[in-house]
Amino acid sequence: MSRSNLNSRNEHQEFENTMTNTISPTVKVLTPGLIKSVALALNVPHPKITWLAGDGSDRCYFRIYTGKHNKLNSKSFVLMKLSDADAQALKNNGYDWVTIAHILEEQNVKVPKIFTILQEHSAIIIEDYGDLMLETKVFELSKTNDLEVIKTIYHKGFEIISRFLEISKIPDLQQSKPLWTQRAFDGERFVWELNFFLQKFVNQVAQVFLDDKEMAIFQSEAATIATILAENSQYFVHRDFHSRNIMVLEDGLAVIDFQDARLGPASYDLVSLIFDSYVPFTASMRRDLLQEAMTFLSVKHPPQIISEIKSLWKPMLLQRQLKAIGSFGYLTVDKQKGDYLKYVAPALKIIEDQGVQDERWPFISSVLMRRIADAVHGGCLEGIPSNNPNVS
Repeated sequence: MSRSNLNSRNEHQEFENTMTNTISPTVKVLTPGLIKSVALALNVPHPKITWLAGDGSDRCYFRIYTGKHNKLNSKSFVLMKLSDADAQALKNNGYDWVTIAHILEEQNVKVPKIFTILQEHSAIIIEDYGDLMLETKVFELSKTNDLEVIKTIYHKGFEIISRFLEISKIPDLQQSKPLWTQRAFDGERFVWELNFFLQKFVNQVAQVFLDDKEMAIFQSEAATIATILAENSQYFVHRDFHSRNIMVLEDGLAVIDFQDARLGPASYDLVSLIFDSYVPFTASMRRDLLQEAMTFLSVKHPPQIISEIKSLWKPMLLQRQLKAIGSFGYLTVDKQKGDYLKYVAPALKIIEDQGVQDERWPFISSVLMRRIADAVHGGCLEGIPSNNPNVS
């Protein structure tokens, strides 16, 4: 199957799921059979298992306390419980998380090690990296204004991105056809995400609706943005490389939630990390980090990559941020995952502060942004139901 066909099939299914509000239930209680399998796998008669509050994912997580050290030199593990298509993929030995984890390990990117796979229960027992996300660490350091320490940590994130970019240089790449090269941020995908933003936030939350002429302009500009970005989708990208998917450990940073890795522009993960609306950076701090990142990457990568980042980071930021805003609407309203709408104002502020307005797509980057900002200032985010108290 071609990459474009694979993209079309997956994105059509994703579109159908999001438009019909297909929601996987959150599992908080494990079956006796799964608990018994966990006990046998870990050789612990009565493991203590507690539910872990997740983020926007349909995967459910539990912490398993064993009370004794094991081959991973740990007294605890994390149980990842899958559902729907992910569960079926695991049973068919084709779950993407497992495949991508091996690829990242080969590139010396720290990811949770797999202790065992419980196929019959659609579950995986993995290494426990604790609870300290990069987001939490940034908030801790921000209280004492330790900006240099924050920058030092983010430089470790730049090292991970550098290793992501190195994955594109694996010998015989075309012959081996690794999983992440079989799907891409192509033009269709980028356009889909911009329409997702339009439907799930602009229409559903902001209650802003375009007339036929405006819709035609939106689609034309979305296609232009998508074409420019897709022409440079040649590199391994994590797809969700932000502060909630990076764990802070004593010996560095670890990466989670990487199962959707694919081909994308070199600037994609860099924009995701630096212009992350979960962390409270000033505009100047973000620009400093961007400049430091490009300086760091220029030592390790050819000028072509740095040139691509410099020329594309603004349209990439616009597209990525709009998709994120659409997700905030979807997670809050459709999936009832919590109040993600509180991140909309920071996301819009990032767009405004970084000067992404562009005469090639003036309606999306300027006109529509002003209308959304007016709607937000007018109170459109107030009173939106979000029923999950575990995600704040």
